[in-house]
Amino acid sequence: MAEFISFFTVKTTLSLLLALLILIAILTMIAMHRNPHSSFDVKDLVSKDGKLDEKKFTRFGAWVVSTWGFVYLIVNDKLSEWYFIGYMGAWVANAIFDKYVNRKE
Repeated sequence: MAEFISFFTVKTTLSLLLALLILIAILTMIAMHRNPHSSFDVKDLVSKDGKLDEKKFTRFGAWVVSTWGFVYLIVNDKLSEWYFIGYMGAWVANAIFDKYVNRKE
C-alpha cells in the first residue's frame, strides 16, 4: 500500500491529470463530430473544403508537438521564461504572419 501511495508524486499526478484531460478532450471532439446538430467537424482541423490543406495540417501537427513539449517541460520542472517566451512568440508570430499573407491575397 505504501508503494502505491508513494507512486503519486507531483510529477506523476500531473502526468496522469494531463493524460486524463487529453482523453476527455478527444472524447468530447468525437462526440461533437458525431452529433448531427453540431457544426464541429474534426476534419476542419487539417483540411479546407474537404481536401487536405498542407498549411493547416502542418500547423496543427506543430501545435500538438510543441504543446506536448511545453507540458513536458512544466511537468519536469525545466520550464524557464525563455521557453515560455519562445513558445508564445512562435504562435503569435505565426498568427500575425498568416494574417499578413492572407491580407495580401
